[in-house]
Amino acid sequence: MVGEVITVEANVTVREAVRLMNDHEIGCLVVVQDGKPTGIVTERDMLKRVLVATRDPRAIEVGEVMSKPLLFMEPEKEIKEAVKLMFKHKIKKLPVIENERLVGLVTLTDLFRSPEVMKWLEEELPLKETPRRMMKVIDVYFDPERRLRKRCPLITEGGLSISCQERKCMWWLEDECAVLKLTKQLSNIAQQ
Repeated sequence: MVGEVITVEANVTVREAVRLMNDHEIGCLVVVQDGKPTGIVTERDMLKRVLVATRDPRAIEVGEVMSKPLLFMEPEKEIKEAVKLMFKHKIKKLPVIENERLVGLVTLTDLFRSPEVMKWLEEELPLKETPRRMMKVIDVYFDPERRLRKRCPLITEGGLSISCQERKCMWWLEDECAVLKLTKQLSNIAQQ
């Protein structure tokens, strides 16, 4: 989870909230009242409830467009439980709350980077029940047809997560991955 979560009061205008999201380059804000989390407002909420509804973002308060009641997870819960909750409610962002206090935020993308979740996906991915917009995230990290990881294990070991695009990848040379080829060459040199 991300420990530092940007929050906003419910009485802030949507325009101010958008500015805050842009400044921090984030896709959601946890809405608080008297320091306690009460809802979440995402880019999708703003698109659906303000832009598509042709409402004035300068006149609408975040509390009017936020998603509520707030779905959340406690920090001691298992990762699989968070993923199941996200799938059930078709959400991609989940605040982490302990003793009514916001302690973090976890996203579906964060969870899919976990080896535990990948193992669970390999064994029991509920494809038929998976919302289309969540499948976009799954498609980056997991190949449901072959039930295996899609991302490059060499790159993810360093903390980055990049999906393998094979021939479309900038590191794909002729018939193989340049990263793999270089790794083999370095391994051979080290053995000599």
